Amino acid sequence: MSAIVLSTKALKLMKMCEAEGFATVDDLIALSVADSVCPAICMMERCDHVAPMESDQEESYCENCGGNMMVSVLVLAELI
Repeated sequence: MSAIVLSTKALKLMKMCEAEGFATVDDLIALSVADSVCPAICMMERCDHVAPMESDQEESYCENCGGNMMVSVLVLAELI
């Protein structure tokens, strides 16, 4: 994976932390592992919509932009 792709994923994780009120990505991941529902963020370039989704679900529909690019924090953290 390129450094550009990794930095985009890291930026999305930071935006998800801000949206969910967590100080660190580790705190967000720890809480998400303990629950069957976790936060997800849209990976479309101009969309940072955050919504809950099942933690084992890899992709979901984004209500904000209409794309199928919602990715859970657990799946996103694995990709980095």
